[in-house]
Amino acid sequence: MPHLSGSPEEIRARVPAVLAAWEFMRDEVLRGGAVDPELKRLCFRFLADDPETMELDGFPQREQLALRWAQAIAWDSDLADDALWDALHAEFSEPELVELGCAIGFALGQQHFERTLGLGPHAGLS
Repeated sequence: MPHLSGSPEEIRARVPAVLAAWEFMRDEVLRGGAVDPELKRLCFRFLADDPETMELDGFPQREQLALRWAQAIAWDSDLADDALWDALHAEFSEPELVELGCAIGFALGQQHFERTLGLGPHAGLS
């Protein structure tokens, strides 16, 4: 049962600055930017425990790296060792790493926030 009434968008709209910040992040970082939005959505689905994203070996190298980094950000920062960072730097530019890391962290926070409200996971993009 939801602890606040309404959709995530209606809940955010109760505080105009929160809604404005959400819309900016959604449009400029989560959906926009230098990193392919589909890659970001894949990471968000992974964070939401989508079973189709759990077998990393089935994805191309770039996607595997993004998912491994999402795993490190979300659940075990020790996984972000030198080997992962070397592979990330070989595949992504520094601006892409900043954008992807920010998007992953933001989506993770949104998912946790929505779950504490009693809402189902929306892969961080509701």
